[in-house]
Amino acid sequence: MAQNKYTTEKELYFVGVLAWLIPGAGHWLLGLRRRAVIMFVTICTTFIIGLALGSIELIDPAQSRWWFFAQVLCGLPTIAVAFIQNASLTVNEIYGRGVDLGQLYTGIAGLLNLLCICDALFRTHLLTRAQEAKPSRKQAD
Repeated sequence: MAQNKYTTEKELYFVGVLAWLIPGAGHWLLGLRRRAVIMFVTICTTFIIGLALGSIELIDPAQSRWWFFAQVLCGLPTIAVAFIQNASLTVNEIYGRGVDLGQLYTGIAGLLNLLCICDALFRTHLLTRAQEAKPSRKQAD
């Protein structure tokens, strides 16, 4: 029983981390391919629209810490953009309505991914509980 619990916890962590890194990947791993593709396209499109509105400079943990907490929930897209933004030597000050909308869109993309992560973890939990509830054939004989 302890081995089964360890495997279940390991699966939960793996699905959670994978769902955070790549939007929709947790559902893909669970076999929910259509749902995973819809989540990936929706979250990445929202994130890219936010970048198009506000520029790459709005992913900045030093300037806008609270927005970055929401944006980093989007996973690898945010980490890649933050790495590219920090690697560039030129820092342009950005102002205006586009920046506000860009931060809003990228933050919403991260929060949408948080909902997807919670859904993937809950579905993983339900699947493991259903597998534990099934009696094995050896026990039935």
